Amino acid sequence: MDHRREKLLASKSAAMKAKAAFMAQYIEGHADRAAGLGVSKSGEAWAFVVFVHTPDAAAELPDHFGAFDVEVQVTGPARAY
Repeated sequence: MDHRREKLLASKSAAMKAKAAFMAQYIEGHADRAAGLGVSKSGEAWAFVVFVHTPDAAAELPDHFGAFDVEVQVTGPARAY
């Protein structure tokens, strides 16, 4: 477990730079999308986690961006009650 953590910490700077590029290309200007940096499902690497309103918005996104997985969840729009 410590090896995974060390690997993630060592690669965080590169992941943050890649996230900025991903955000500029796929998220900015789209009010129906939000994204963050998370750990992949395997727990071995960084991944971009994207929340979208519709399946059509999800279809416009890649499943990888460079060396990073892109994990998309269709959540629908947020509503305040």
